[in-house]
Amino acid sequence: MNQLYDPKNAYKPAIKPVRRRTSNQTVTGSFFKSFFGSLLILSVIAIVLYRAEVINFIGDVGTFTQQVTDPDKRVEFSLPFSPKRQNILVMGVDAVSNEGGDPFKGNRSDAMLLVSIAPHGKNVNVISIPRDSKVYIADRTKPDKINHAFAYGGINLTVKTVEETFGVRVDHYIVLSNQGLVKFIDTIGGLPIYIEKDMYYNDISGDLHINLPKGDRVLTGKEAEGYMRFRKDALGDIGRIRRQQWFFNALGARMKDSQVLVKIPEVLKVMPKYILTDLSVYELSQYAALAKNIDMATVQVATLPGSPSQRGSISYWILDPEKTQDIINRLVYRDKPKALNGPVSVGILYTPDMQTKAEDLKQALENNGLNVNMKSAAKLGHDHIAIHNLDLPTEVIASLKKHIPDMKNKQTVYDPIGLNKAGRDFTIILAGS
Repeated sequence: MNQLYDPKNAYKPAIKPVRRRTSNQTVTGSFFKSFFGSLLILSVIAIVLYRAEVINFIGDVGTFTQQVTDPDKRVEFSLPFSPKRQNILVMGVDAVSNEGGDPFKGNRSDAMLLVSIAPHGKNVNVISIPRDSKVYIADRTKPDKINHAFAYGGINLTVKTVEETFGVRVDHYIVLSNQGLVKFIDTIGGLPIYIEKDMYYNDISGDLHINLPKGDRVLTGKEAEGYMRFRKDALGDIGRIRRQQWFFNALGARMKDSQVLVKIPEVLKVMPKYILTDLSVYELSQYAALAKNIDMATVQVATLPGSPSQRGSISYWILDPEKTQDIINRLVYRDKPKALNGPVSVGILYTPDMQTKAEDLKQALENNGLNVNMKSAAKLGHDHIAIHNLDLPTEVIASLKKHIPDMKNKQTVYDPIGLNKAGRDFTIILAGS
């Protein structure tokens, strides 16, 4: 599946993608349409409701009535975790410009994730698609930012654009408005998270006001929105995507809190109008069953690689065609990597206060036969493992996590660009958070 740039640097597929399945699918309207900012969030809600036999209430009138695209068609209850792969497009939509109206009409997407679940639900990978990625919007003749697809044609045009651009099939979608994110966080009592740097920004016209000093904080809904949307630093949109990944990690941990679980009924009262999804009740229950045993440290994440570009007053993210295809092949299609040439080279990138832990980790890695390079940095974001060489076998990291306790709970992030790089093949970031 070779992908090509056209002369205007817009990402365009060289071949047509696989055909998407056709089915009778539901549209939002049911109170059961739960937040999928991360797979764990959705599934925890689904678990609680499913165990409470909420399906018995779906026949009730009013807000408990499940709407369908065609009343003459039945909802298809297909088994999600069959021998085929499942890809779910998860998006956040900036609905501030449409306050009080339909949050999903005429607004641009602000975050876009492709969640890929392996056959039989064996593992979960997540790809972040930068909102400024320059691509061809489906059914349009000129290149544009991929986040404009939702404003032009809603979820259908967005799904078609993702499928045609990246050659993947989107089986389901979940869309959350930014207003829903604010209400969700406030309803569960805030979100504990580490703010890796001072974040200050004011946009009066966009009603976005960010005032987040560095350190451990419990974010309100508006503060969480600011953390997710902040991009006024050197990394721009890529830095924001990284923060979204840390956000979902923190939210997954928060959803395990028993004090949060008891608030789920309250969440269900306020969230339905802010969710758009085609997942059925039965499918949600299947995802819930899968997610009960998900270890967030095993979820592999990546941001589609590329570089920033400016055309006049418009900024774009120009996708690297080969590396983008490598990410898709690795995380969606689970292609086996090539054989490595030579021993594995690992780096440890650490802040000064983490030096002792870094030295201990270096010794443990060398005991496992790896070449280790150490590098200090004054400021780092969050602890994680950054893979730079896409041919690095997954078994390498899995084995190290099994034998080295300090690596066990660190999330794996694919970073072929090398934003945090101290080793040729992969880097362990020790930021103390």
